[in-house]
Amino acid sequence: MKTWLIALAAAFALLSANSAQACMPMPPPPQEEGESAEAHAARVAAWQANLDAQDAQWRADRQSRLWDEADSVFIARIVRVQPYETRYGESSQRVTLRGVRALKGRAYTNRFTLNYTEPTSCGPLPGFDAITGAVGDTFVIFVKGGRPGQRTVQNTAALTAITDPRIRAAPEGGQ
Repeated sequence: MKTWLIALAAAFALLSANSAQACMPMPPPPQEEGESAEAHAARVAAWQANLDAQDAQWRADRQSRLWDEADSVFIARIVRVQPYETRYGESSQRVTLRGVRALKGRAYTNRFTLNYTEPTSCGPLPGFDAITGAVGDTFVIFVKGGRPGQRTVQNTAALTAITDPRIRAAPEGGQ
């Protein structure tokens, strides 16, 4: 019985370590034998530039998909920030936003709140930019399925993070 408990604890520790490493960034390629420091630095820079390009493409594709799937897209301003303790005991904040400009679909001007709802090994979810904002900050809000709220907001993005040309060129501009 004791051996079984030790094996169970070891398996749990191993699984916990793996899930905690799930979101660790990939390390750069190591210097190859006989490779000069300059050549290695150039190879690492090219590797990083490739990763950055892939990330930028993923974000652009995601914004495009969010725009296509959203019933409403609008700009909202944070009007209140409150301390918030999540169900899993982490200190965070709850933000209250108010719609200020419609970009697509229905114009919402009511207030709504957003906060983290669950932990993951990569950080809390949902990963909305707005949750970490301050009073006065503005964000693009993507809504599907009703009035804006925790369950209907699909994502938020800081205005400076918007790259999709349709969002930037939306009525009165998303800039």
